[in-house]
Amino acid sequence: MLLGILMVGLSRAGLAAIPKKVTFPSLEETNPTKLDGYLYQPAKPADGKPAIVLAHGCSGMIHTKGEIRAGIAHWAARFAEKGFVVLAVDSFNPRGHKEVCTQSNRPILESRERPRDAYGALKYLVAQPFVNKDRVFLLGFSNGATGTLYAVEADGKPHMLAVEAKIAFRAAMAFYPGCNNPNKNRLRPAIPLAIFIGADDDWTLPAPCQELIALNKSRGLDAQYFDYPGAYHGFDVPGSKVRVRTDVRMSNRPGLASGVHVGGNDAARIAAEKDVDSYLMRFLSSGTNSAEKSPVTPKP
Repeated sequence: MLLGILMVGLSRAGLAAIPKKVTFPSLEETNPTKLDGYLYQPAKPADGKPAIVLAHGCSGMIHTKGEIRAGIAHWAARFAEKGFVVLAVDSFNPRGHKEVCTQSNRPILESRERPRDAYGALKYLVAQPFVNKDRVFLLGFSNGATGTLYAVEADGKPHMLAVEAKIAFRAAMAFYPGCNNPNKNRLRPAIPLAIFIGADDDWTLPAPCQELIALNKSRGLDAQYFDYPGAYHGFDVPGSKVRVRTDVRMSNRPGLASGVHVGGNDAARIAAEKDVDSYLMRFLSSGTNSAEKSPVTPKP
């Protein structure tokens, strides 16, 4: 039955696209941040549904017009229509920030706040009776995708806090993350990980991501890499025209000030959606929870 979830069409997407705003704490040892989340329910609610946590990019969750950004809204509605519970996490507004793309010294870090926010969302979801706690996935975009890498790092503090809390994602997906530092540090994911990126991305470069996945494949871990020719950063956002941004800042790539390409590519988005569906199908047909059978455990 779960396999059939991924084959449902989008004819009723509008019925599943109205989220409920919820609050929950980040998974922190002291003074956890009270986060905002946007909870999307399937059109036909029932107990024991698979779920996905969505982590936004450096532009934030909420558009200047006060709406959830198009990319997040698209994926949330799409997953909800396919039978998933979706929780989109706002990591910025609760901390007094709208975005961090243009900030050289970012107050909210991919390696610190973003992973703990993802686990806070996971802890909230597994406590809900309508969620199958063994089938909760993490999907991050750009800044949130880099946060996804750090969230699943086997030797990382956020993952170890999650182990202590006895919670775990079934698998993780990262759309166009920044892989430079994770690759240099030889990051080992504790759970299955897939990276999806535009082959022409000049903001977060594909090569370090490809190397990171190849490294972990050589370790015998479940690591997958997907790239899409002719696609730039944010290729999965419907209705987004390709443009050049000169206002972004990133400490490990100061040359980005000269401009990077950002914008949608319908062919790449459709291909990525199919790849995501196929990737998730593997885990929806499996009865093993990643907390019970993880290929990597933290070093003592």
